[in-house]
Amino acid sequence: MDNHIRDLLVRAEEEMIFLGPDHPTYELLAGLVAAVRDAWQEGYARGRRGGSNDNPYRG
Repeated sequence: MDNHIRDLLVRAEEEMIFLGPDHPTYELLAGLVAAVRDAWQEGYARGRRGGSNDNPYRG
């Protein structure tokens, strides 16, 4: 995983620990962390299968 993305995910996870699960933005932050991780994994797997380097999320 790109170091910048990994660093952002680690920071977000640390914020989640600081905020705690009863904070109003916790669910949103957890969803964003999971979405970024899932999107990266999807792209990584696609590349390993020989897919193009085009970003399918770019509009």
